[in-house]
Amino acid sequence: MAFSDDVRQELARVIPSARCCRVAELSAFYELSGFLLGRQNQFLDFNTSFPFVARKILLMLTGLYPDLPTQVLMKRSRSRRSQVCTVRVLGRANAGQVYQDFRDQSVLEDGGVPRKKCCRRAYLRGAFLASGSITNPERTYHLEFSTEQSRLADKILATILSLDLDAGITQRKGSLVVYMKDGGQIASLLSLMGAHSALLHFENVRVLKEMRNQVNRLVNCETANVDKTVQAALAQLEDIELIDSVIGLEELPPKLRDVARLRREHPYASLQELGELMTPKLSKSGINYRLRKIREKARQLDKLDPKH
Repeated sequence: MAFSDDVRQELARVIPSARCCRVAELSAFYELSGFLLGRQNQFLDFNTSFPFVARKILLMLTGLYPDLPTQVLMKRSRSRRSQVCTVRVLGRANAGQVYQDFRDQSVLEDGGVPRKKCCRRAYLRGAFLASGSITNPERTYHLEFSTEQSRLADKILATILSLDLDAGITQRKGSLVVYMKDGGQIASLLSLMGAHSALLHFENVRVLKEMRNQVNRLVNCETANVDKTVQAALAQLEDIELIDSVIGLEELPPKLRDVARLRREHPYASLQELGELMTPKLSKSGINYRLRKIREKARQLDKLDPKH
C-alpha cells in the first residue's frame, strides 16, 4: 500500500469530538469534493474514491445531525479499477442546513481561514482526505493538496501558514497545487492533522536518511583529504628525485636530507606521520617547512616557474 494511502486511512479514523472541528473538516471535504445538486438544491453530495473516507463522512454527519436522512451510493468505472463513493444528504431543507452550517463557521478575515486552531487542523485533515497526497519519504519529501479553484488553493495555503508552517503554490496540468517539501515541516503537519503512526514512520525514515547523508559526507571528506595527501606526496617525491638526479641528496643540508629520505621510505605517510617517525620527533608544521625548502631547491635546479 502506498504511504499516501496509509496516511489517508489513519486520518479517516480520527473523529474530532468538538462540533466546530467536525463542521470544519466536513466543510473542507465539501469545498474540494462536494456538490449541491438538483433543481432546488435538494441533494448535498460528498464524493470520494475511498470507502473508508465515505464511512468517516457518514459517521460525522450522523453525529452532528442524528435525524439527518442520508444515502450512500457507489459507482464503479467501466474498467472496475476505480470507484466513486457518494455520501448524499437528502432533502432541500436538510442539505440547506448542512450547507449553512459550513457558511456560518467562525473564520479569520483573510481567506476564510477557520478562527480556532483546532478547526484549522481539522480543515487541513479534511482537505487531505479530499485531495491530498504525500510521497513515500524514502524517495523524497513532498506533500500536496490539489484543486482547480484558486480560491481554495489560497485558503489551504493561508491555513497552513497560519499554523507557522511553510508552503507554496504551483500550477500543474490545469490544477493548482499547494505543496510542502521540507521534511520537518511535513512532519509537523502530519502531527497537527493527527497522523501519528505515519509521523513515526516518516521520522524514522528521515533520521536514517540524515545519518546516511552524514556518513556519505564524512566519507567524501575523508576521501578528498586522502587524495590531497597522496597528490602532495607524489609532488614531493618528484622534487626529491630531481634533486637526487642532479646533485644528489648528500648535497642537501642534514635536516632536509633526513626528511627527503624519510619521504622516500614512506611515500604515502601524512605530514603528521612523518613527524612521528623523525628522531627526535618533529611537528607537522616543521615537516611542512622542510618539504617547502626541498621544493624551492628543486625549482632552482630545474629553473621552474615559481607559480608552477
